[in-house]
Amino acid sequence: MRPLKLKRLKATKKVVNKLLPVILIVAAFTLVAVFLTTLSGSSVISYIISGNQFKFVNGRVNILLLGIAGGAHDGASLTDTILVVSYHLKTNKVSLISIPRDLWLPAFSSKSNAIYEIGMLQKNGLGLAKTVMGNVVGLPVQYAIRLDFRGFVQAVDAVSGLDVRVDKSFDDYNYPIAGKENDLCGYQEKEMDFSQEEAQKLNITPGKQKVLIAPDGSIATDSAKEDKGAKYFTCRYEHLSFTAGVIHLDGDNALKFVRSRHGTNGEGSDFSRSKRQQKVLEAFRSKVLSFETLSDVSKISELLKSFGKSIDTDIPIKDVAELYKLSRKMVKISDIVLDDSVLYHPQASDYGGAYVLISRDDNFESLQQYVRTELLKLINENEASPSARTGNN
Repeated sequence: MRPLKLKRLKATKKVVNKLLPVILIVAAFTLVAVFLTTLSGSSVISYIISGNQFKFVNGRVNILLLGIAGGAHDGASLTDTILVVSYHLKTNKVSLISIPRDLWLPAFSSKSNAIYEIGMLQKNGLGLAKTVMGNVVGLPVQYAIRLDFRGFVQAVDAVSGLDVRVDKSFDDYNYPIAGKENDLCGYQEKEMDFSQEEAQKLNITPGKQKVLIAPDGSIATDSAKEDKGAKYFTCRYEHLSFTAGVIHLDGDNALKFVRSRHGTNGEGSDFSRSKRQQKVLEAFRSKVLSFETLSDVSKISELLKSFGKSIDTDIPIKDVAELYKLSRKMVKISDIVLDDSVLYHPQASDYGGAYVLISRDDNFESLQQYVRTELLKLINENEASPSARTGNN
């Protein structure tokens, strides 16, 4: 029996080697830990691993991860997830830096979630996103990966789901149902001509305009507002509920967990959503790099299919191989969320009624300083701990 087991093990390894491109993509993806950039620094370090030259700057390799909805609907290329993964070579520590999708970029008069799409129009989606997001956080980004949410769902299901710790229970009563974005939910759209007096009562502009007529015949004049629209168009949304503790998530629910934007109990902000995304990414990384996954040819094959259809990356195969090796050496992953300590929410009227977050300075200097400080804390924390000084770490 023993020789037979050895033969099977060798056969499995052989197949895994043939499927190396998948593992490599997964590894790069998991260097951050999937899904669900970059400027600054003086000295460039040429780091050689296994004879291959690898792109590092100041002892770090930085990867931009983007998550998009995909499909053919409007906004399919807008990035709901924007993460910079920064790997420190000396300590093997990784920092996940979440950039809010609503961050306002003055140079583009646009939110950060539109940069990849703008780059796509220039046939340089990843390149532009790396440059712009790198300027935001002050780190030179060497690589980028874009994954659509369909691929994310399939990838999570391919590894039999994820176990994720939910810090606090929350509900989201306004999670959008795919395909129902324009469902009128029993209302009717009608063009009507309003007099000055009628318009004043309804708080609308006089003259001809399209309005929605409710089933009871009343006019829903404020239905275009997001908070009011959810009240009128209940059929467009589903109720999500997550309970505190460790829960098992399949692909569909993992996506809902990271995309939820209207959670109760303090989970309705982009900042809290970024933290949830980072939890899922780490859970995915751990699952993909587990022996259970890497020794299961069928799971590797499913991952290959998922990523092959849904991924866009500028990482050369030889570099992905080295990223895979690095990912196995990780000793700690920390989260850096750009929140209201470095960003603030201005009056929506100043930005065409859009919800945006802006930096305290137009050149993002304070934000970049915050990132540098947090990265330095992570590098130095072991040196400051008693266990590190006594060699008990």
